[in-house]
Amino acid sequence: MVAPMPRAIATTLVTTTLMAVLIGCASLTRPPQFVGGKDFVYPAHARASGVEGRVLVRYDITVAGTVADAVVVKSEPPGVFDEAALDAVRSWRFRPMVDRGEVVPAPARVSELVFRLGESSYADLPAPGRDAE
Repeated sequence: MVAPMPRAIATTLVTTTLMAVLIGCASLTRPPQFVGGKDFVYPAHARASGVEGRVLVRYDITVAGTVADAVVVKSEPPGVFDEAALDAVRSWRFRPMVDRGEVVPAPARVSELVFRLGESSYADLPAPGRDAE
């Protein structure tokens, strides 16, 4: 004969199970997550001339987490940092995007790479015509 479960334990089990289900559902969708890549290299001629700038790059992230179809959208000054920015972005690797439990490509991602003497950086931006994710 099995003894009945006390009501407090039964309520705790139901609550814990419901929380686990909700947490599991939340993890079924997530944006791509950057995991690594090479640092971008400041072009020697720009460094020697003291030139700083920025490059806006649009690219797709594949289901394998690699970058495809990287293109310069805008650069200042034009052409000076384009190749360095593209080389860096093409080396990036991501944990791919998941949508409703399925790994999917993440098209039209946009990042801005800023070239400053002494301290360069990059930032992800929403793609033109799209909301930030």
